[in-house]
Amino acid sequence: MSTPLKRARLRAYVNALADIVVEAEHTAKLSREKAVEILKNSLSEVGVEPFRGIRFSDEVYEKELISLYIVAKDILRLPALNSEGALGEVFQIERLLDKVVRVLLGECRPEMVKEMLSQAFGTIDEVVLSKVVRYIATGFYLDVLDERAAVRAVGNLVKALPEFREEFKRIAKFFLAVVIGSKIVSGEVRNRVELDLSRKALAINIGLSGGAPSIEYIADVVKIVYGKSLQVSEPESRQSPS
Repeated sequence: MSTPLKRARLRAYVNALADIVVEAEHTAKLSREKAVEILKNSLSEVGVEPFRGIRFSDEVYEKELISLYIVAKDILRLPALNSEGALGEVFQIERLLDKVVRVLLGECRPEMVKEMLSQAFGTIDEVVLSKVVRYIATGFYLDVLDERAAVRAVGNLVKALPEFREEFKRIAKFFLAVVIGSKIVSGEVRNRVELDLSRKALAINIGLSGGAPSIEYIADVVKIVYGKSLQVSEPESRQSPS
């Protein structure tokens, strides 16, 4: 679902990528830190905050390299990302995340997911899993993944790692709010009852019954991510008669 804020973010990502490509052409090795600096400046110039949840920290700009990578790879289709040159090195982590998510999008076995994560990152912990879920959430937000694919990918991750169930309730909260937020902005979810059912059903669909984000959290994410205030009416049966 497109909104003015979402379009402004996308413009900032494209501007940042253009500057990063120019920078990469003039340096033997472009650092992630320099790429983050360019992205931060680009978002500031456009006047938007990064794609994030309700807590803000400077770390979110480094996480936003996921957004840049997805725009470059799946929207702009920049071939340089597949190289081992300066630009390719900037996105080494994102390239690994992409490989993991491709596995999750298929009919994968739990042991395959664990093996892929271990091969890619050497360890499986909450930090790694947060990055994987953010990659999926970002792909959905940028319309690269549809809801069915995104939910399947996160669900496969949760299913493969039942020992992280409690961590996933925290990790997946932002993903769930972004997906539900898109339904609110598009008008698919129109009242409080539909919102309550939607948030609980989506949590169940990814294997986290009882892990649905609160309505207050969803309202905050809708404002930050989509630039919209949460406006859902009471269903007609609960409205006072005229």
